[in-house]
Amino acid sequence: MITQPNDIQPPEWPLRLLRFFLRKQYLEEIEGDMEECFRDNLEQFSPAKARRLYAWEAVKLLRPALLQNFEFLRNLNQAAMFKNYFKISTRNMMKSPLSAFINVFGLAAAIGICVFGFAFARWTYSTDQFHEHKHEVFLATFFADRDGSVQQFGRTPRPLGEMLRHDFAHIKKVCRLDDRNVVVKHDDNVFHERVRFVDPEFLDMFTFPLKWGTPGSLADVNSIVLSEEAAIKYFGETNPIGQNMVVIFGKNVSKAFKVTGVAAKFPVSRSFGFDFLVNFENLKTAEPGYDLQDWKAFVNATFVQLDNPADAALLRQGMEKYRHVQNEAVQKEWAITAFGLEPLATLHETSEDIRDDIAHSSESNYASIVYMAVVALAMLLLACFNYINIAIVSAAKRLKEIGIRKSIGAARSRVIVQFLTENIFITAFALVVGVALGTFLFIPWFEGLFDFSMGFKLNDPQLWIYLPAILLFTGILSGLYPAFYISKFQVVSILKGSVKFGQSNPLTKGLLVFQLILACVLVTGGITFTRNSDFLAKRSWGYEPARVVYAEVPDGAAFEQLNAALLQNPNVVLIAGSTHQLGKRHTTTVLHLTDREYEVEHYAVDANYFETMGLPFEAGRGFHHEEGSDKHAVVVNELMVKNMAWGNPIGETFKIDTVEYAVVGVLKDFHSYSFSRPLRPTIFSVAPKAEFHYMSIKAQQGSELQTLKALQGQWAKLFPETPFQGGHQEDVWGFYFQEIGIHGKVWRAFATIAVLLASLGLYGLITLNVAGRAKEFSIRKVLGAGAKNITVKIADQYVVLFVVALVLGAPVSYVLMKMVMNMAYAVHMPIDYSSVMISVVILIFVLAATVSTQIRKVVKTSPVQGLKTE
Repeated sequence: MITQPNDIQPPEWPLRLLRFFLRKQYLEEIEGDMEECFRDNLEQFSPAKARRLYAWEAVKLLRPALLQNFEFLRNLNQAAMFKNYFKISTRNMMKSPLSAFINVFGLAAAIGICVFGFAFARWTYSTDQFHEHKHEVFLATFFADRDGSVQQFGRTPRPLGEMLRHDFAHIKKVCRLDDRNVVVKHDDNVFHERVRFVDPEFLDMFTFPLKWGTPGSLADVNSIVLSEEAAIKYFGETNPIGQNMVVIFGKNVSKAFKVTGVAAKFPVSRSFGFDFLVNFENLKTAEPGYDLQDWKAFVNATFVQLDNPADAALLRQGMEKYRHVQNEAVQKEWAITAFGLEPLATLHETSEDIRDDIAHSSESNYASIVYMAVVALAMLLLACFNYINIAIVSAAKRLKEIGIRKSIGAARSRVIVQFLTENIFITAFALVVGVALGTFLFIPWFEGLFDFSMGFKLNDPQLWIYLPAILLFTGILSGLYPAFYISKFQVVSILKGSVKFGQSNPLTKGLLVFQLILACVLVTGGITFTRNSDFLAKRSWGYEPARVVYAEVPDGAAFEQLNAALLQNPNVVLIAGSTHQLGKRHTTTVLHLTDREYEVEHYAVDANYFETMGLPFEAGRGFHHEEGSDKHAVVVNELMVKNMAWGNPIGETFKIDTVEYAVVGVLKDFHSYSFSRPLRPTIFSVAPKAEFHYMSIKAQQGSELQTLKALQGQWAKLFPETPFQGGHQEDVWGFYFQEIGIHGKVWRAFATIAVLLASLGLYGLITLNVAGRAKEFSIRKVLGAGAKNITVKIADQYVVLFVVALVLGAPVSYVLMKMVMNMAYAVHMPIDYSSVMISVVILIFVLAATVSTQIRKVVKTSPVQGLKTE
């Protein structure tokens, strides 16, 4: 059943919150305005986002001018009293520097991680929000049935942009984007680049302000606009306006452009940008046969800007007429089912589900926000539990103060307010330290790992809404229990000295168990991610990239020239040519089977390719070397055989377009892309020599570097005007391994902080126990108890807690890590209990070390000193 917009209701709790806190005379108007805003947001965003915005607006309305005059707030308005609490807190911190350090450090570390999480979430959610027309600009898409499921594509037929421009009056602007790999030359600077062909409206629709030049210059087909990075690459820091650059589109096809614009530095948080912009009409120069009316061909993207974003639904309906034109032009397997429009403002959120989209998806970042929120909350809980334990220990030294306050008339509520106030003061101090840790340690460290900037600013208004929320949450959560626990003691009991702390407190012990479980989960995470990085680094790709170097070549003739020059090199074992290359380039092809259409990845290669790349055969053979043979033969991978349920795949046939192909060989499965993507069904066919675009060379063992240098040397001799593009095959996914290595570093950092906080919490609890039993231990020592007896008496109750915590923490850690790894990686190390066991051993060692410090302290303390304890 389709949900109508009017059926979607905002959440109820924000209104309840407002009705409780705000003055009644404002409520009716506020509720009406919020309902109206919610309906407007529903038209632009998903229901979930509209609800989030609704709740956020409600929170922002909790302003002093709108709040009711609650009685308890008036009671709190006693400056002298709070000044006294402030002085007491300061003195207590100075009198107990160790406790103060534990409290402040724990809370500050947790708050620092919260600030880091805020910066990352702010950066992610700000993606593309700098575009002035983000709510008016839409990406045209289409839907098509692939392998039985409807999928969305970000490309559009070439004629669509012009048709939209002429057929719909309410479309303000239309911009087509198409990209090509070219060579750009200026003086001695020659590089392979990617040029974006766009309509002149590009710089009007998207907010990429120019540092130099004018946006209107894109209307000139001889103009080129550079990004700031590209301008520095070719011209340094000088203004390049008016300079000439030559763009080599292909063999014997080039054109000189005049630089008419340089964009200012792009915001980091964006889903797409550009290096070079030229007028879309230049595609006719780059490809003389380029046909703008060909419905079978596609451009990378078509954007439209509407006067009114609400007209998007109307436009989507109007585009239905193009579907018939499109489907008549293409074969039935490429038929589309509908056109669609995706708002620019949310494109980074939906890109993950749009195939061939030019925008970079932020989905992994959103998943990371969830992980960070969980970790930050866990750290806050650890720090709060630490504070609770330490606060109770400190309160044992203030019993007389509490007793005197009560005896002169202080009610229990006043004592609770005092302890909560003191706690919020300490938390505020920790907040300052935490913001400093986040700003100057955690955030720069993370940005350094990925070499980027999140653009975090201390003057961000939303940060100053977030920080007070953290302050209140942390201050109240950590101080509420100690305040209520300490304030409940009777004056008579306090003054008689019959109040005992730490003898038996189930909640405190429960907090310790929970701390240890959290620490176990985080340490297991750090170990698992570290081991997974090693596992993936050593995992076989299913072929042998280590001995292979490759180069991109413009065509078959260039391949032959290089081939002839390298054949005599003793380090060269084998040379292969191909149209595509593993990890670099492939095409998508639809196979016509007897009962369905089936989409596969397609590589066109020569007969040497399998042996050169070390692709092992499971069955059958490769291609014959005789030119012209095996034109209708294909080699497939194991996954395709499995998906087709072929018992004997050799000899199986299918059609591509109208040509029938027969399977002659089956390769064992291999990874053509990073391990973050699952295996895909794949076929190999014979590539015509004229269409070779890659040369792959299998080198002698240990001579890969020399072979690459020889390849580069021959390239420089044969093609001095064209920069070399190639390298080691095993470096194709170097960034991927760098990224998963960073995952391990981040988790190890979290695990280290978690262990530290758990150790502090344990230290506080043992201190509580020892402080409450100082006289007991002194009497035992006077009566002859040795270190062994004292050790047993202190450690016996913690052994049970440790066992309970680790018995609960181990399976919880196992289940959570399995879930996280399955979500984060398509391929990962087998998840078993080994990482959990390592984590348990580390925790046992840390716990034993922490307990032993307190045992040693008791053993070394003079019994006389203990007997003097009040």
